[in-house]
Amino acid sequence: MDSAWIKDVCLAWEGNDPSELLENLMAHEQCPAFGPVHHALVGAALLACARAGERDAAKHDELTAELDELGQRAACVPGAACAKWGVCGAAASCGMAFAIVAGNAPLRREGWSEGQLMVADILQHIARAGAPRCCKRDARIAVRAAVPWFNRELGTRLELSGADPSCAVSEANSACLRGACPYYSAK
Repeated sequence: MDSAWIKDVCLAWEGNDPSELLENLMAHEQCPAFGPVHHALVGAALLACARAGERDAAKHDELTAELDELGQRAACVPGAACAKWGVCGAAASCGMAFAIVAGNAPLRREGWSEGQLMVADILQHIARAGAPRCCKRDARIAVRAAVPWFNRELGTRLELSGADPSCAVSEANSACLRGACPYYSAK
C-alpha cells in the first residue's frame, strides 16, 4: 500500500481537529472507499493533530518518525480484521497512535492500561453502530471516541467540530445502513 500521500497531508496539516483531518484524508483521490488504508488514517489524524502548533524543524522530524512508525504498525493489520480478528482496524489505529505518543513499550507499565481501555471503549462505540463493512463510518466513530482519551490521558488539546460529516461513498457500499448511519446523507 502506497501511503506516502497520508504522510504528506498530515505533515501539511495545521489544525487540532482530527475529525476534520480524517475527512480530508478520506476525501483524498488516493483513498479508496474501503480497505486497510483506514487502519492508518485514524492514527495519522490523531498524531498530526496532537502535534498541532509544534511545527519547528525538530517537531516536524518527530512527527515524520511517528507517522512512519504508525505506517509500519498499521501495515500489520489486514483488511477485514474486524471480521477475522474481532478488532476493528480503526480502533487498533487509535491504540497505535496512543502507544506512540505515550512512548509505550512491551514492558512499560505506564500508559498500557489506558491505551487498552481506550481501544475497548472505541470498540464498544463501533460495535454499537450495528453492522460491518463501513470503514469510513468506523473511522469517524473511532477518531471521535479517541479524542477525550488523548486529551485526558496524554494532555493533548484535540478538538472536535460539532457537525457530523456526510458520507460520500454510501452508494458504493451495498451493506450501507442508510438512514441508520449518522453519516448517511440521502442525495
